[in-house]
Amino acid sequence: MTHIPLLTTEGDAHACGLAHGRRFAREIADNVATYLRRFAASGLHRDAAFAEAVRWRRAIAAHNGAYAEEMQGIADGSGQTEDTIALLNARYELAFTLFGQEARSERVAELAEVAPDGCTTFGLLPEVTADRHTWLGQNWDWLEGVHGRTFVLGARRKAQPSFVCLTEAGIAGGKMGVNECGVGLVENGLASSNDGRNPYQNPFHVRCREVLDAERFEDANRPVTDTPRTCSANFVIGAAGAEIVDIESSPDHVSRIYPQDGIVTHSNHFLTAGHGESLLERISPNTLYRADRMRALLEPHRGALSFAHMRAAAADHFGAPYAICRHPDQRQPAERRAITVGAVLIDLDARTMHVANGPPCANDYVVFSL
Repeated sequence: MTHIPLLTTEGDAHACGLAHGRRFAREIADNVATYLRRFAASGLHRDAAFAEAVRWRRAIAAHNGAYAEEMQGIADGSGQTEDTIALLNARYELAFTLFGQEARSERVAELAEVAPDGCTTFGLLPEVTADRHTWLGQNWDWLEGVHGRTFVLGARRKAQPSFVCLTEAGIAGGKMGVNECGVGLVENGLASSNDGRNPYQNPFHVRCREVLDAERFEDANRPVTDTPRTCSANFVIGAAGAEIVDIESSPDHVSRIYPQDGIVTHSNHFLTAGHGESLLERISPNTLYRADRMRALLEPHRGALSFAHMRAAAADHFGAPYAICRHPDQRQPAERRAITVGAVLIDLDARTMHVANGPPCANDYVVFSL
């Protein structure tokens, strides 16, 4: 059991990236190797992956100049090229395009249960929690090779809200987090038959950072909804003071799901129409029970849901190894093997993020605050 490291940054975008790159140079190199192996396992080999990275580097610079400067700082600090860092920051688009292709392939039966992203998320309104705070939670299931190469980023900023988030070494945009205004985020990977319609739009990880840049709840929705997307994704966005919305997004459509009886849960398949065919359940059928299972574990405690109840739900092993709390399936090839890389429980009113460094059944949550 090891606690996840914390990096606190301040200054301009390049300075923040430079500190990131210097601190985690070895872990960045490890993540690059992990992703190149995973991409190759799905037919995207090194030269083709780096050709895509060049295109994504240019796209990120066009969509968000400050994010591109932070990537430049990471490259300078770690000794990697800008294209290598772009490869990591566009890894969602690269990976989920491959997963969608596998889901539609003739090999779909033999690929069942190999999609690594099995994230399970939830949001709780104050009416159901013991402390009357608004909470978000996520088990982030991803490649086993990434475990131990993540960290909590605490960004102290003046022009935009400061925040804490969980991210991967080499990726500037944290996925799960909360800012000083009480705006927070968790999310799930999705794949649609419509993915790829809008190439090189603002990528997933940049949008995640832009959510945490928002001072108000309505502004936090806009990075997801206001521009077309290349790939599908699900964003659960909340704000202190009892606001939560789950936004399912695909290249040309967004739909909103609101808490029912104070609770919203999600996994890795679409729950609403208009997004084309939902694909990940073809290669990750466990998604079809994880969201409902999470709701079933939380609902009996409605009105008195405590941290202990959330932690117990996150540690649930029904359907193991393809459970809410994910453990590696040793039958799968190493480059495809997945684990709960990290678990988060976020108290939006207290502006705190509790992080378990790996499966929460075996790792304590450590609290990080602004």
